[in-house]
Amino acid sequence: MLKKTSPIPPIAGCLVIQLCVGILYIWSVLRGEFAASFALPPESALPTMVASYNLFAFVLGNLAGGLLNDRKGAKVTAITGVVMFSLGVGLTALLTKATAGLIVLTYCVVGGLGSGIAYGACISCVQKWLPHRRGFASGLAVSAFGLSTVVFAPVARALMTAFTDGAGVVSFGGVFGVLAGVFFAFGIASCALVKAPPKEYLDALPRPANTRVVSSARDLTLSEAMKTVPFWCIFLYIFFINGTWNLTSPLIAELGEDARGLTQAQAVFAVSFAAVPNCAGRLIMAAMSDRIGRVAASIILCGITFAGAVFMTFAAGVPYIVTVAVIAFGYGGPSAINAAVTTDLFGVKNSGANYGIVMTGLGVSSVVFNLISQKLLRGDAARSFIMGAGTAILAAATMLVINVYLKRLSRRGGAAPADRTRP
Repeated sequence: MLKKTSPIPPIAGCLVIQLCVGILYIWSVLRGEFAASFALPPESALPTMVASYNLFAFVLGNLAGGLLNDRKGAKVTAITGVVMFSLGVGLTALLTKATAGLIVLTYCVVGGLGSGIAYGACISCVQKWLPHRRGFASGLAVSAFGLSTVVFAPVARALMTAFTDGAGVVSFGGVFGVLAGVFFAFGIASCALVKAPPKEYLDALPRPANTRVVSSARDLTLSEAMKTVPFWCIFLYIFFINGTWNLTSPLIAELGEDARGLTQAQAVFAVSFAAVPNCAGRLIMAAMSDRIGRVAASIILCGITFAGAVFMTFAAGVPYIVTVAVIAFGYGGPSAINAAVTTDLFGVKNSGANYGIVMTGLGVSSVVFNLISQKLLRGDAARSFIMGAGTAILAAATMLVINVYLKRLSRRGGAAPADRTRP
């Protein structure tokens, strides 16, 4: 029988929630059928832009959820996120051809905000239960989120098949309605398991023996953290390290078919398969960061991303698929390490708000590099990926600045607040 202080139930609850709210990002599976079902004209940008709007709302949800989490706790925040997410998907089920444009409000804004709110709460909760293995904790939480696409993409396809009429048109009212109901039920049930660890449990945990992972001497508020150089280094790292993936992701299939010798089936496989190394990167590199340090693991990811960007300038056939997988691994890894290093540097008490702000770097990166992808990648892929390699180098530079700061923090056994304004 599990003890009351066992970390298994709350962590399991958080992982199920992550699986639920992560389904927001299976849009690539739904996009083509959605456009056909709602009779959108070929020139409509709506199906393409839904993913970008999702990500932007998700990042804002991280910020809002972080602030709420630090004030009300993980349970209230997770419930808020699950309810908003389910509501957004449920409202999408009510759309018609005349109101198709409202998907930006329902699926993207309401659903995306809810997903981000729940995501941040779950990462914070799992970290608090495993403070001695913070990298692994973050990796576990974000892996479950990324795994949602792998697990539920076949479910979404099955639902579209089930709700296809005799004319071959998918009724998305049924698809989104079923998804909303299922994820609301599972999400709310899982929220009942979410709670903060008691002091007695934390006091009994072993202290981390790895001196490569340096933690803050005290908890910094958001305003204090924002006055430090490392805070903005993390923001810039998130912005730059995601550049190559943001250049790659929109056109994996199109570039593969048009210029890299892939068949249509191979191109579709490349898109689907990328989710596997993405999830693997989240878990493997986060756990590795507990052993070799956050900075070392982050720089390794910069090297992986750099290599992927360089090979992407000429890779064709099977090597092209492998290169996409390498870039996906390099994209997944930072998702967990960024959360862990933010908590290491600025403490656990206000980790939700602190991580929520630095995560806005992901939203900015998505907008900037998606625009670059549309303007440059279609014309000259080689130049675009050379730029992606450059962003990986810039990301590594931000980690080197943080490394200087961590060495000072380690020597002093925890820096005074005044010292935190310099690396």
